[in-house]
Amino acid sequence: MHYSIQQWVLFFYIYCFFGWCFESTYVSIRKRRFVNRGFLHSPMLPIYGSGAVVMLLVTMQIRGHVVWMFFAGMVGATLLELLVGLAMEAIFKVKYWDYSNQRIQYKGVICLSSSLCWGLFTVLLNQYIHKPVEEFVLGLSWVTVLVVVIVVSVIFLCDTVVSVKVALGIRDMLDAKARFRKEAAEVAEQLSERFESMRENWSESFGDRLTELGKTPVVERLNTLADAVNERLNALAKMAGDREQEEIRVLSGLRERLKSLKRENESQTERMTYLKLKMFRRNPTATSGKFREEFSQVREEQLNWYEKHRQEKKKRKGQ
Repeated sequence: MHYSIQQWVLFFYIYCFFGWCFESTYVSIRKRRFVNRGFLHSPMLPIYGSGAVVMLLVTMQIRGHVVWMFFAGMVGATLLELLVGLAMEAIFKVKYWDYSNQRIQYKGVICLSSSLCWGLFTVLLNQYIHKPVEEFVLGLSWVTVLVVVIVVSVIFLCDTVVSVKVALGIRDMLDAKARFRKEAAEVAEQLSERFESMRENWSESFGDRLTELGKTPVVERLNTLADAVNERLNALAKMAGDREQEEIRVLSGLRERLKSLKRENESQTERMTYLKLKMFRRNPTATSGKFREEFSQVREEQLNWYEKHRQEKKKRKGQ
């Protein structure tokens, strides 16, 4: 059976919705709360729609052979999942699905159990699921199909733009936090080194002075000691002032950089907070290999923000 481009696009959207229904139900049961699963805000999961289209394409000539359909669909959908997963991680620095806990997996984006499910789904799709869907789509007039495809495509594209913007915002926020943490660690290390250097210099100066005092008579020691203490206090005050100026000169650039990073970090944290929160809640198993620590911190910040506003909303209702 040959389909028009509009019909293929409609099949894609239908299976995006079916995939969202399946995935949201599965994750909601596991998390014991409703989860609007997926990268997009709308009830569509493009990976399922794309996977279904790939399965249909690679099995068009072998629909009568169950075993061949299974392996063809398994390989085709697995390759699609691999390419999409690696591309998304490369762009957004976040792994929106993670199979790292599976025994047989590759880079956390594909695994054996998932591939086997793709193969099984290919058989079910061709044998049972696609037939009524095909009859429904082919029963629509080309005008109806065109109108539906245009309307849904507008919604899909707008949702994609917003979701990509949110994902890029999360990536930038993670990057800002990572740079801020690195810069802060470097400043702390430099301060520690300078304080240690100052401590050694002062200890050496006092040690030399006390050694000299030990060679003088007792009476002279007291007078010399008083003069020495006064001298060293003045020297230390001057040294402290010099050291302070030196630290200011050395660290002024880093301080300004830290301020800039802090402003950027705060800006990234505040921007699109609600949409970022929705992204985290839609993808509870998401991880980040590059920003592992920052990702956990941001996830906690977003969920704390949600809980805070939920409590405030609850109080307002109680009043």
